[in-house]
Amino acid sequence: MAAERRKQIEGAIAALGSLKGAVASEQSRVLDEVVALLASLDGELASLSAKLRWHASAPFRSKKDEAPEGQLAFELLRMLTGRLGQEPVADDTLSEGGVQPSEGDKPSDDAPSGRGSRPNRGRRGRELRRKVDVVKLEEAEIPKCPCCAKPLGEMGFDRRERFIYKPAEVYILEEQIYKYGCRCGEVVATAEPTEPPKPIPGGMASSSLLAQLSIGKVLDGNPVERFAKQLRRQDIDLATSTLHDWVGRTGDMFTVIRRACHRQLLTCGLISLDDTPVRARNADHPANVQTGRQWLYLGDVNQIAYAEFTPDWKGTHPQRVLEGARGDIQNDGYAGINPLFVGPDAPRRVGCNDHSRRRFVQALEQGDRRAQPMIDLYRALYHVERTATERNLDATGRRALRQAESVPLWRDFERLITDITPKVDKKAPLGKAIHYWTHQQSTLRAFLDDGRFPISNAHVERLLRVVSTFRKNSLFVGSLEAGERYANLLTVLLNCELAGVNPYVYLVDVIDKIADDWPADRAAELLPRAWLAARQAEQQAPGQAAVVAVT
Repeated sequence: MAAERRKQIEGAIAALGSLKGAVASEQSRVLDEVVALLASLDGELASLSAKLRWHASAPFRSKKDEAPEGQLAFELLRMLTGRLGQEPVADDTLSEGGVQPSEGDKPSDDAPSGRGSRPNRGRRGRELRRKVDVVKLEEAEIPKCPCCAKPLGEMGFDRRERFIYKPAEVYILEEQIYKYGCRCGEVVATAEPTEPPKPIPGGMASSSLLAQLSIGKVLDGNPVERFAKQLRRQDIDLATSTLHDWVGRTGDMFTVIRRACHRQLLTCGLISLDDTPVRARNADHPANVQTGRQWLYLGDVNQIAYAEFTPDWKGTHPQRVLEGARGDIQNDGYAGINPLFVGPDAPRRVGCNDHSRRRFVQALEQGDRRAQPMIDLYRALYHVERTATERNLDATGRRALRQAESVPLWRDFERLITDITPKVDKKAPLGKAIHYWTHQQSTLRAFLDDGRFPISNAHVERLLRVVSTFRKNSLFVGSLEAGERYANLLTVLLNCELAGVNPYVYLVDVIDKIADDWPADRAAELLPRAWLAARQAEQQAPGQAAVVAVT
């Protein structure tokens, strides 16, 4: 009986072997990977078990060492699918106040990416021009079947994809503008140029070159000297002083547009602001370099951006910018803007809970475990904010949700602070965190009563990261006046980011319009949101072809 069963098993194995040889190559590859997966399953489970023991071994860890919620389950899913070439979609840990997609919701192609996330990874390259190479055997090269001696027939194809990169093309456009005249010398006619006027009179820079130079310096943190090296690789030798001059002149072009952004900012119902240091060369300063401040103002969270460079950190600068503002003001507690909140018609001040939470995290990282309950309460408050965003609630719905879920948490926070304050040294990190929270409590809790207010000022800090990159790579701006030109470009390009506008396409078009004497009283039409709306209207107009690219 055993011998007969053994023969049956051997026969089944032989049948599977012959079947495996008959199936397509793709199916054979999958079978091989399944076998390899089963063979390595024990090792993968051991690795996952080790990760589980590591995460469970220490109840107290700093934030940077904590495992995101659901990370272990994700590791198991990665183990089971990774061997088959399928990458599971991860809910990456976001910054405070960030948004994670709810279960069952597919991420939109146009959704903004969070820190470390790749929501568009599945669609990368989908919009690129695609070149297809078909690889086939010649008729004489097609092998024959060893069984029936007939030529093998086509049964499909394997696909291999690669990104092909070609360096940017830079060339000189020469216009030969013919002139016509009479032999008498009285009449002369000139052909009309097809290209717009030069953005910089007497210079050879085009709008496309100025756009690439400005975007690289402001958004990408690419110093002008590095851009000059990239041009030299294509046999274009331009002095860095010339490129710096071009950037400055480009910044001057957008002065009127930045002023239009300021006028629109003052009409917003909420203005959020923050600043970061930026150094500037100053021959009158003892060190030849002066530390200024780059300010960023956002209207209604993400509707309009306005940047300003100042030589110092005095409160008179934001007071001047915000003079006449109609809405409330959100900031991290900077005392320089306190005069704005004095008077009967003063705006309401909204605080930043990120700054408060960060102080408790620092106390925890320095070994004071008493800060953990405050951090847990902040985590719960931010979870309510994520829920509101996932539900796409308006201001009224957001306020109702906060009143139902966030207000009880805030009351627990108040009781916890009241109980622990007498037991903490005021000069200790936790004591300083409690002092900040206590003195800023009226502004920190303002978001509970108004659904228009965000819980923190993080939306401004995120946009200021481009300034940090610029500061790291370029070290300083060339002068105090250069800081003003930098603020012009930063204002325009950050508004492109907020409006979802391709900054290169925008700059090329707007620089040509400005060079062609665009009226200053129509500067608001060139703001990125207005520019995009007008462009879409032109493309959707009947009988007109859509513009898909700018040469």
